[in-house]
Amino acid sequence: MYCDRRWPCRMLFLSFCIVLLFQASVMEAAVLPPANREEAEKYFGSAYGKYCERDYFGALGDLDRALKLNTFLVDYYLMRGLVLHRIGRTDDALKSLRYFLEVRPMDVAVPRVLARFEEEGRFLGDVLSGRPVFSRAASALRDLKVSLGLPVLQNLGIKGLGKAESSPSGRLAVADVLGDRLWVRNRGERAFSGIEMEAPVTALFQGETGGIVLLENGTVLSLGDNGKELTELGKLPFSPSDGTMASESAFIAVSASQRRSAIFSLPDLALVSELTIPETEHPFEPVAAAAYGEWLAVADRNNGAVSLVSLREKRTVFSFEADLPRDLAWSALGDLFVVHENGAVTKTTISFDSMEAIRSETVIREAPGAWSLFSIEDRVYCLDVAGFSLWEVYLFPEDSSPAFLSLDTPSVRREEDRESFLFGASVSGPYRTYMSKNRPVVTSVWNERMLTADFRFLERKSPEGAVFFLPPGRRIGGQSHEAATGKEVLLILSEWWTENRKKLNDIVVAASIPFSQGELRQLAGFCLQNGIRLFAFCDTFSPLPLLRASGLTGGGALYSLGGDLPGYSSSHRGEVRIPLPSDETSSGFPSRSVLSVYMDVGSASSRDWMPLWPDLL
Repeated sequence: MYCDRRWPCRMLFLSFCIVLLFQASVMEAAVLPPANREEAEKYFGSAYGKYCERDYFGALGDLDRALKLNTFLVDYYLMRGLVLHRIGRTDDALKSLRYFLEVRPMDVAVPRVLARFEEEGRFLGDVLSGRPVFSRAASALRDLKVSLGLPVLQNLGIKGLGKAESSPSGRLAVADVLGDRLWVRNRGERAFSGIEMEAPVTALFQGETGGIVLLENGTVLSLGDNGKELTELGKLPFSPSDGTMASESAFIAVSASQRRSAIFSLPDLALVSELTIPETEHPFEPVAAAAYGEWLAVADRNNGAVSLVSLREKRTVFSFEADLPRDLAWSALGDLFVVHENGAVTKTTISFDSMEAIRSETVIREAPGAWSLFSIEDRVYCLDVAGFSLWEVYLFPEDSSPAFLSLDTPSVRREEDRESFLFGASVSGPYRTYMSKNRPVVTSVWNERMLTADFRFLERKSPEGAVFFLPPGRRIGGQSHEAATGKEVLLILSEWWTENRKKLNDIVVAASIPFSQGELRQLAGFCLQNGIRLFAFCDTFSPLPLLRASGLTGGGALYSLGGDLPGYSSSHRGEVRIPLPSDETSSGFPSRSVLSVYMDVGSASSRDWMPLWPDLL
């Protein structure tokens, strides 16, 4: 066989030529017209400026224009990932950051950004899916008058406590069954006002202006806007032991004496449905009820159990043991608190995806005379039977838990002989009371150099700039929009945000508007990244994911659109200050000039990153 010894050399030469031609073509493609490069840089700089000013949707448009002019603009993918994360599109943000790392695998900052975004996405997904969020509880006996801000000389003088109930903002009602009086303290008032009526069992607030009162004889009264004008609506077919709001136009009443639980409509008091309770060893004795969106907890004293009832299916799904339960209250993320006749208060962690009680623990061992539970924001209170003693309970993370920090509006301030970076900051998360009791510890890294930093909360003005999303036909004027789907909500919100972002504090979404899981994750992520509270307006039974998203952002359930939204007890806005060394300068490359800010408040950890070019500030 003939063998041409020149063949390997020819092949090597041919391969070399192909490589040269390929490199030449790449170099030719990479040589952009100067006008294109300049225009791309202009749009990229504009996107950066809009990102800093929280105009995220405008920033996305400019970034896309920049990439069309310069397809080799790798930092586009970093900026796009940061922008997408701000509007709640976490999955798309992760894709963009991963593409960036394919091109620049040696980057130091972006892998940390990617890992954090993945952690936040998992946490949010767990919350919305109904998986348990494990936490611990701290409790303390508080002075009733100090905690509630009562005048020194006011004494409720409770003869026989029924139930204590609260609105999201802290509007409070205490029913004195034996004293024939309902004590009501409205928002903005210090003292309670006593309203005479025959044996009130409980008051159910529909909003900040109205509500109903259930009397022991079955009569239902309507509370006027000031909480003092009473109108009789009718009478229930049994004597109630407790009640709870279920939606804008429905409430639930349970009767221990007649062993019934049922849903009634408002304002006509028509019987909507009896709730099915499985046969038990002993006669059913429902002494308390508390609704959490589409789920109802019923305390059965005679059987030593608490049942979880699906309001949509009108049946009991599962039960768990609870020794001699007396009253119930839900936390913002779905932990169920139970007060027992022995004076103990327990917390049960519920898994809504597997529908079971995962863990029960005692949070107050000895509360003499403990009788009724009510909640305000992320705190649960227990009131004794005489109305003298008040115990406060708040939750804190069992392990390290993500909080949500987002930086904006960077600026450089000259202070004496040095400069400092200043940032606006939004802080959100599920443990607001816990975070308010701990000092933030802040560190930062810029240009691979550790810098000191500090954080302070800014005083929050009364809420304004709420936007409402209601189903077609329910528009109430002002900042309300009609939306038939979650997709429409997100579209309207993106358009509205561009012009009104500086005054938007709250978003209210009707429970009847259907959201896909991805759409609700985006909405919840958007709120968390921008320090916005999300409220579920319960025009129907609120879906669990919407209610948990509301609780996570500092919002909650609303049963009426009347009156103002609940006020803030603590600010979601703050300021980060980072003093700069005199020799510190920017590299000029986004990925190399990424500022990392780490803020830990107790075991609640938050992180954020922002590319910084001082020359552009």
